[in-house]
Amino acid sequence: MFYSTDMKSDRYNGAFILNALSASDEVARIVKTNPKGHVHSVFNTSFNLAFGGQLVHIGALENGLAPFGIGMEQANAHLLTKLLASNLDVSWDETSSSLLFPKGIVLSLGKVNWKNHELRPYKYQIDSLQDNFEFIASKLLQPNWQTGLAETEEGKKQIIQYILDPSSATNDIAVLERLDSLKNLVYDHESNPQTVFDYWIGRGLGLTPSGDDCITGICAVLSALEGADQTFLQKLKHYLVEHGQKRTTHIALEYLLYATENKFHSHLLKLCYVLDKPHGPEFLKAVEEMKEIGHTSGTDTLIGVLIGMKAAVMHKRKGDCY
Repeated sequence: MFYSTDMKSDRYNGAFILNALSASDEVARIVKTNPKGHVHSVFNTSFNLAFGGQLVHIGALENGLAPFGIGMEQANAHLLTKLLASNLDVSWDETSSSLLFPKGIVLSLGKVNWKNHELRPYKYQIDSLQDNFEFIASKLLQPNWQTGLAETEEGKKQIIQYILDPSSATNDIAVLERLDSLKNLVYDHESNPQTVFDYWIGRGLGLTPSGDDCITGICAVLSALEGADQTFLQKLKHYLVEHGQKRTTHIALEYLLYATENKFHSHLLKLCYVLDKPHGPEFLKAVEEMKEIGHTSGTDTLIGVLIGMKAAVMHKRKGDCY
């Protein structure tokens, strides 16, 4: 069994040991089911492992925790990232609760704080939800919120304005019609969901394309608001199982599949639990933390959150029970 000092790197019998701080409880299930894996992908400040086709994301805890993630101190996360490369073997050692890498590199999960990432629905105040909808929209209109759904700042503004007021649509923004179809699918259950998902899933650049992030935001709202219709999530899961691997990246597909099970990134969870709360420090911090999710992923996810909130508000205003 390996030992190390409290939450610090150490060397013992030739092993270089780092300690994780927090982890999703999904990680325990993944590594116990498939203890042999490999390094899937390495980025500047984080990396992914693959066990039996399922991913485990490892990075700095301050950047939030994926629903399949492990969080570390930032300096240790950066160090471990520099020591690893794609395709290196990794194995789970149950006895020491550790991930074992080549050359004696060990990541111990013996002292982690295990987290449940399932978003549990709650009763909400419709008027507060409407206020926060408008507040988030006004935030996204600011220049420092960048989206991958539009090529220009003006294009982004037109998307946000359209979500606020569909009558503001202009004919030269093709994505607006697609946004309308996506919104209709949330509650009106458009007859051909595959056409809608074919457009959005995998749309955009990056490890998690903008279209995928947007849909994740919609799923989060539907998971958070008690009584919200889950048909959208069910149709999405069916689509992902049938077509997901051909349409988007492995990482994006993983996030989307967890979203269909009501499980989300920790920053998105925090936001959803304050969607109908006053504009106090907790709410403002939750909105700002969304910026930390990738280059445009936070904004793209929030656009999905707005679509989900808009659909929920319209649904409620029509008098449907929740």
